[in-house]
Amino acid sequence: MRHPFFFRGRPIDYASVISRVENLADGTGSELPRAAINCTIRYLDLSSGKRQIITLTNPADANPSAGLVSIFSPLGSALLSSAKQEVVGVRILGMERKIRVLDVHR
Repeated sequence: MRHPFFFRGRPIDYASVISRVENLADGTGSELPRAAINCTIRYLDLSSGKRQIITLTNPADANPSAGLVSIFSPLGSALLSSAKQEVVGVRILGMERKIRVLDVHR
């Protein structure tokens, strides 16, 4: 059985994540702080009303139970390059969720 937090994307999905990481490194995007590797993100799950705090990490450093989420996980991929007050969609445990980014800290 596959773990639900593993990224099971197609090659184009991996390319999209890598492109966003490169854009963040180049400073491409808005003037608002954007979620990147080693950023802490506070978000609200609009479906459940639950607030969470996570840190985006490289896959080798991921530990979801400790709040360390890989940029290649469904949640990490959805939040990567997001900014405060953006709403992103993500499929977690087979359910579509809408998540509002409350804060991004580098």
